[in-house]
Amino acid sequence: MRGLFMSPRFLVTALLTAVTLAVPTTRSPADTSCATTGSVDFGVDLAGAGWKFRTGDDPAWADPSFVDTGWQEWTVPDNWGASDLSTYDGFAWYRRTFTLPERPAGVTDSAVVAALGKIDDADQTFLNGTEVGRTGGFPPGFDSTWEVPREYYPADGLLRWGAVNVLAVRVYDGTGGGGFYQGPIGLFSKARLRTLAGVTGTAANRTQLAHACAVLNAQHRAVARGDLRAYAATLAPGFFHQGDTTARRLADLRASGPVTLKDDQAEAFVDNQGRLVVDTIRSWGSQEPARELLYLDPRKNAELGDHARFFRDSYDSTAMGRRTQFNVYLPKSYTRSTAKRFPVVYMLNGFNGSNIEWEARDMDAVLDRLTTEEAIVVFPDGDSGWYVDTSAGNFRSMIVDEIVPLVDRAYRTIPDRDHRGISGVSMGGQGAFTLGLTHPELFSSIASHMGALSLAPLVGTPAEQAANAGLRPLTMVAALPAAELNRHTYYFDGGDQDDYRFGEAAKQMSVALASKGVRHDYQLGPGRHDDAYWLPKLDRSFSLHSDQFRAHPYRQPHEPEPPKSPYLWP
Repeated sequence: MRGLFMSPRFLVTALLTAVTLAVPTTRSPADTSCATTGSVDFGVDLAGAGWKFRTGDDPAWADPSFVDTGWQEWTVPDNWGASDLSTYDGFAWYRRTFTLPERPAGVTDSAVVAALGKIDDADQTFLNGTEVGRTGGFPPGFDSTWEVPREYYPADGLLRWGAVNVLAVRVYDGTGGGGFYQGPIGLFSKARLRTLAGVTGTAANRTQLAHACAVLNAQHRAVARGDLRAYAATLAPGFFHQGDTTARRLADLRASGPVTLKDDQAEAFVDNQGRLVVDTIRSWGSQEPARELLYLDPRKNAELGDHARFFRDSYDSTAMGRRTQFNVYLPKSYTRSTAKRFPVVYMLNGFNGSNIEWEARDMDAVLDRLTTEEAIVVFPDGDSGWYVDTSAGNFRSMIVDEIVPLVDRAYRTIPDRDHRGISGVSMGGQGAFTLGLTHPELFSSIASHMGALSLAPLVGTPAEQAANAGLRPLTMVAALPAAELNRHTYYFDGGDQDDYRFGEAAKQMSVALASKGVRHDYQLGPGRHDDAYWLPKLDRSFSLHSDQFRAHPYRQPHEPEPPKSPYLWP
């Protein structure tokens, strides 16, 4: 129930407008109307020159008849940080006038995706004067979503085939960077988007379409009746999809009560291993619809799962008062075993970030290349909350009281402090120290990359900031006795040209720990406050965690024979 479509490394969130392709609950055995044989390979690439741009904000600029001849000529993707806009934070608009070809056979408006790549920080997008989607938040409720891929679905009748169309994009940059910084940008069928993402296959034939519909319809009927046994029968032995096993999926359904399962715009194809794949917009009850790839056994009426190792999980958070996401990375041997347990590292994002920013860094590929001990890595959504509880959000409680126990229940962890570490970057490095030091019962190793170790949490009301003033890592270390500090192992670094002088803070932390005889691994080297400085040091921080895990050997349970499958998974 948490699945999101995963292209090779990025999970793509589908933000939908009105989509109405409900799947009936009864079908004849050979009925194929719940799915098409795959969309036409269609695309209008709008990256490059031909755009108009200006700063400022006026709702009239969404009107397709607005005359923008006085605006600047522009090219996208762009990067405000590398242009004259490097110091500009505020609103801006992009407009693109283009002509669509005559409608290709088999293409409906609702099957065309308006893909806008990634925008720093928030956007509201209009096609021919009609809003087709928005991501992030504008002031006063500013919410940065720089790392989220934009995919919007125009309603039927909105596209002007064989005629002029106007795309208008309102953006807001709240800090640093700005603008479109990554494609693809244009109007594409899902088949073209799959090709761009490296997902290939051949069109499903009528028999295969009927098979796909049989599986989907069986799932819809079972969920509608609340018949969990019938639903479980549609999941193959060894089913694993975006973190869900059969047991976890059924537990969620029991907890949620009656829900409606719906698939819209379903397209079926056969991948290079012979699996039947359905590219669908799937919704469970009130959860926001999301694009998924469902892998089906072509010989049995069963869903195989995607066996993903890097994905977004989510749950209803009491601490945050809303549904909350976190990302999960599973090591290579996780999906090849059924009993083996793994240590866990919690990785905290920096200011103005989220759990999704790790997707933009291809973090799964980065972690796969590490030579350290295999570990599950969990990426909470820290937003800009400094990992404390304030009126801006209960981020400490979210992690400590909810995510840690949830991960231990849902995944095969070694659920003790000796096999649980915490890392972070910038604000997240500060949070790794504060959460680690205040919760020694949970975390045994602490790592910080260019962390804000000299700062207390900068979030909440003035009274809340005053109450949290003691949560300054340098102050905490000065106050704690050596015996307490030695309950943890430490790695931290900082650049000698760090834009916020966090390299100097790292040096002060080294002096503070050394003065108490506390061993630690510390680096101060050339570099600024950016990925180029800290990413190459990830192997060193994970080595710290690995050394701690290896120092406490764990006797693994007996590994049974895995379910036999003719399919290979990454």
